[in-house]
Amino acid sequence: MRLLSLLLCLFILSPDLTSAEENKQKTISPWLYKKLLKTEQLISKQSYQKAAQKLNALLSNVDDNSYEQATVLRSLSSVYALNNQYKKATKALSKAISLNVLSKNQEQQALLNLGQLYMAMEQFSKAIKTLEPWLAKNPNPDAKLNALLSNAYTQLKQYRKALPFIKKAIASSKQPDESWYQLNLALYYELENYRSAATILKTLIRLYPDKKPYWQQLSSIYLQLKQYKKAVSIKHLAYKKGFLNKEKEIIELANLFLYIRSPYKAATLIQQELAEKRLKSNSKNWQLLAQAWSMAREFDGAIKALETASKLNDKGSLYQQLGQNYLEQEKWKQAIASFNKAISKGGLKNTGSTYLLLGMSYYELGKTQYAKKSFFKAMQYSKNKKVAKQWLDYIKKAP
Repeated sequence: MRLLSLLLCLFILSPDLTSAEENKQKTISPWLYKKLLKTEQLISKQSYQKAAQKLNALLSNVDDNSYEQATVLRSLSSVYALNNQYKKATKALSKAISLNVLSKNQEQQALLNLGQLYMAMEQFSKAIKTLEPWLAKNPNPDAKLNALLSNAYTQLKQYRKALPFIKKAIASSKQPDESWYQLNLALYYELENYRSAATILKTLIRLYPDKKPYWQQLSSIYLQLKQYKKAVSIKHLAYKKGFLNKEKEIIELANLFLYIRSPYKAATLIQQELAEKRLKSNSKNWQLLAQAWSMAREFDGAIKALETASKLNDKGSLYQQLGQNYLEQEKWKQAIASFNKAISKGGLKNTGSTYLLLGMSYYELGKTQYAKKSFFKAMQYSKNKKVAKQWLDYIKKAP
């Protein structure tokens, strides 16, 4: 509405477009001219109520259906509009136009103002019916008018019709208003034209690089388009600019690095943020770090992270995972210690599997009796019974 008020002031107070030839034919008396000058002085002082009173009084002193009547009505409409009395302004201006005494240029100016008044009153259909014909007769309008008409169609949810007008507004302006780009972007979203939305967002980032929402939206658009590497690139740039300072945002970036198979970048990011305490030192975050280091084949880093995660977790599942990492590196003592802690803490999805891994670790360390005990316990679980028996048979046959 603030924009509409500015537009109304811009056009209502704009110079008369009447040509010199038409001015000879369309004149008002010296008496009326002086009276109108006085009302203009009141307008300049923002004494709109007094100005309106004087203009209404003038209406009773001019001939009906005359050019002078139309002139007073136009002035009255301007006063009402400046005082945000749009209904009264519309009524006065409509009557001025209906007299059919205005010059062509004056009529066009009045129609333009009328369309804007309809916008101010949120009568969008009437605004469109008034402004579109005006645009057809005036091919080089102020860019703001195209933006206004686009807004009218948008309010009516006629997004395809709104789009060409906002594009014209942007194209015809040396310095388009930021809100025009935002409207253009919103229309592309509504029409699910995400590629074009990305183009608008890149322009917005170039023009307003310090506005975080545009970086976030562009990254989301690339995710929508399944252009994951571009999404990560934009989000990472936003991170470097200091825009991603919430834990959720940092974790999202780390997960995106993992998704595009850049685990090393994910791990270094998480480790740095844990060190700087922007990420909470909880089991979940340390587990994510362990996952990242493991995917990057940096097993020492994965083990250290899992050790910390395990200490912060009440369940045994992380110790089981830690034990598996030790087992893969043939660190049998550490694996045995981790599997025993996992069983002791409990909460495992498959305890039998943990006993199997424990038995294998004991066997590799040469502790056959402990291995047998572990495999016997594994046999108590139906899912692991067959494999546990195979291990026991193998140990029995071994020299």
